[in-house]
Amino acid sequence: GIGPEVIREGLKVIDAVSQKYSFKITATPKPFGGAHYLKTGEVLSNESLNELRKYDAIYLGGVGHPDVKPGILERGILLKLRFDLELYVNLRPVKLYDNVNTPLKDKKPEDIDYVVFRENTGGLYTGVGEFKNKGTKDETANQHMLYSYKQVERCVRYAFEYLQKKHKDNPWRGLTDEQKKKGCVGKLTLCGKTNVLTYVFDLWERVFNQVAKEFPSILTDYVHVDAICIYMIEDPKRFDGIVTENMFGDIITDLAATTQGGMGVAPSGNINP
Repeated sequence: GIGPEVIREGLKVIDAVSQKYSFKITATPKPFGGAHYLKTGEVLSNESLNELRKYDAIYLGGVGHPDVKPGILERGILLKLRFDLELYVNLRPVKLYDNVNTPLKDKKPEDIDYVVFRENTGGLYTGVGEFKNKGTKDETANQHMLYSYKQVERCVRYAFEYLQKKHKDNPWRGLTDEQKKKGCVGKLTLCGKTNVLTYVFDLWERVFNQVAKEFPSILTDYVHVDAICIYMIEDPKRFDGIVTENMFGDIITDLAATTQGGMGVAPSGNINP
């Protein structure tokens, strides 16, 4: 399947890089994924998860399988890893490389080069919700979008710190000369829906503005999630970094991946800094 194929080629790249820069990576293959689930019935046990805690990093390929009911592998492997290992930042570089085709007309590598920081442990994906009167005409279902101050703050702070470090000696190309003279080096955009999700994004906006005061060299702005999707197509060069909640991040990063050549060339990392 796609997962093992991509991992196999990726390990070749890691091996080449390690030789060039004189370091060594020891890779231990693990079978977890759709084929393993169909063969054994195991998704990712607590025992296996505890074993994974011993490693410095997990190089994970696609785990889906057409013969496995949707949701089993996603919840049992991906979400379990993210929640249990507190991988609270999903880091998605969006960069169009030379000689890679993009479906966007007249867009060049210098036009598509930004990073999305997706909060990875809260929001609608925590699975908190309920049915009432299930199976009747009076049935209702709800899914809770839950966020704590801690979850929002640590993700937002990571985004600011990342951009500050990234642009320490190389300011973002979207800055004006006047902004550079004032000491600005980058820009972080908060993606949300403050006009409708008035509780969750009240929290996000307050935390974002609070943390921003500690990073005067990073410009800030806010854009609704639907407008983010428009700008990713029409004017992607307006972005340097985008920080957002879990579900919005899940959606916009797939769109972003398409603009950089497809999911096959779109890297991502689930990180606990």
